[in-house]
Amino acid sequence: MVTPKRPMQTPPVAPEALAGERSAIERLRQGLREAELDCRCRARADAILARICAEDDVATRAAALSDARKMRDAIVLVTTLLDELNSLQPDEPDRTAFSEIGDLFDDIGDFAAHGAAAARLCARRRFRSKPGLTQ
Repeated sequence: MVTPKRPMQTPPVAPEALAGERSAIERLRQGLREAELDCRCRARADAILARICAEDDVATRAAALSDARKMRDAIVLVTTLLDELNSLQPDEPDRTAFSEIGDLFDDIGDFAAHGAAAARLCARRRFRSKPGLTQ
């Protein structure tokens, strides 16, 4: 018998959750821009913020790649469960088995959509605004 449909344990990172809100880095840049720092101090602050932003981007890509791999693994698991389809007959007395198989196909679609979103998130060049206090 096919196991019942279960919700995902750890949902993938949603691209809009990472790109849609102003980051702490952007808020710091705004505050420093408004502080009208001298050129030398501004250049150092800009370099520090750019480095932090780059490190944050790498961490975000790593998390998204991990999520994509989890979705791939979930698809492999569900595909194994779909092997039960070979043992079903058109006159199967337990009709719930067909619904459960349908749920497994739905799960594959959900996992594939989340995996695709996570993979596309990895493809982005930058998740946040460009470095530079004056931008």
